[in-house]
Amino acid sequence: MLPNLKQLEALHWAAQLGSFQAAANRLHTTQSAVSKRIAELEATVGRPQFDRSRRTSQLTPAGQRLAAGAQEMLEMGNRLLSELSEPEDYEGVFRVGATDLIGMSWLPRFMRRVQQTYPRVLLEIDVDTGGHLLEKLGQGRYDLALVPGPMWGRLFEDVPLRTLERSWMASPSLGMPRRALTVQELARYPLVSQYADTIHARLQSAWFARAGVPMQANVLANSFAVVGELVQAGAGIAQLPVRFYQEALRAGRLVKLRVTPELPNVKYFAVRRRTSPHRLAESLAKMAKAECDFGARG
Repeated sequence: MLPNLKQLEALHWAAQLGSFQAAANRLHTTQSAVSKRIAELEATVGRPQFDRSRRTSQLTPAGQRLAAGAQEMLEMGNRLLSELSEPEDYEGVFRVGATDLIGMSWLPRFMRRVQQTYPRVLLEIDVDTGGHLLEKLGQGRYDLALVPGPMWGRLFEDVPLRTLERSWMASPSLGMPRRALTVQELARYPLVSQYADTIHARLQSAWFARAGVPMQANVLANSFAVVGELVQAGAGIAQLPVRFYQEALRAGRLVKLRVTPELPNVKYFAVRRRTSPHRLAESLAKMAKAECDFGARG
C-alpha cells in the first residue's frame, strides 16, 4: 500500500511549518485530520516520521527521507495539473506576503487583476515587514512575497519589479537648511524610522555606517504610513518614498532635504522559493511586475 497525496501534504507542511496545527491551517483542515493522515502514513511505511519528544514537529531520519520525496511528488502533481488544465480553471488558495508600502499603493490593483484572471483562486494577503515576510516565505507560509531587496540567498528566485525612489524629507516647521547637508549634520536631527528588523531600516543603517555615523532613531514605527504622518507633524526627519508622498510635497506639508552623499534607491522584487510547488507563482509574479507603481493608490 502506497502513501496518498493528502498524507504526503500533511507530512510536508507539518515539517515545513513546525507543527500539526500550522499544517492544518495551511491545508484548510483540522489538526486532528492532519494527525490522522500522518498516523496513517506512519502505519503504511512502518516507521515514525516525527520525533514526538520535541516541542515542535521535527522529522526523524526516516521522515527526512520521505519528506524529500513528498516534496518532489507534490511539485510533480502541480506541474501535471498545470499541463492538463487551463490557468483560468485553477481553483485553490494562493498566499501573498507584501510590505505596507505596497499595501498602501498598488496591492489593490494587483489583487483585482489576479481575481479577474483567475476567478476561482482565493487570495490570502498578509501585510508585514520585509524581514518577516522573507522568514515566512522560507517557512512555506507564502507562495509569493513582494519585498525590497535583494537580501536573500539561493533558496529563493525573484522577478524584479520597480525601483523605489526615496528621499530624506521633513516638515517645513522644522526649518531645515536648504543647502546640502552631510550625513554627520543630518544625524543631529531627530530621526523617524521603521523598526531595525525591516529591510529599509537595515539599508538605512548601512548608509549611515558607510559615513562613519551610527544611526540613532528617536522614533520607531512599524509602517511607512505612520512614519509619514509623524514626519508631516514635525516629529523628525525620515526617508520616504518620493512618488507616494508627491501630493504632500506639492502641498508644502513636506520638503525634500539635500544630503551628500545621496541616499541609494531600493529595488523591489516578487520572490518565491525555488522549490515552491505552487504552479501560479511565476504567473502572479509577472502580474505584480506589470502592476507595480508606488505612486498609485488603490
